[in-house]
Amino acid sequence: MLVDGEVFRTLLGSGAQSALPAEPEREADPKLTLGRLLKEGGMRRKPERLYRLFGEEVSLEALRALPAFQRFEAELAEAIRAVARSQGWPR
Repeated sequence: MLVDGEVFRTLLGSGAQSALPAEPEREADPKLTLGRLLKEGGMRRKPERLYRLFGEEVSLEALRALPAFQRFEAELAEAIRAVARSQGWPR
């Protein structure tokens, strides 16, 4: 949730100047950081009510900048290939 500034601009307006962490995966308490950033931007809703929006709106390009997502994507692709091979693909 802390990787895509565009989602913050969607929530807080085009003038939002959220200072997203340079290395979001290093945040000790990312939920606390998210809450602080939203509050600083004038958001009154609880961050938990916005998780779905973040999940729907975050760009894959932004996620692909994160090492953990890169590993997840590579592992997922390998799992799909393994299932395909077990089913006799490609034919």
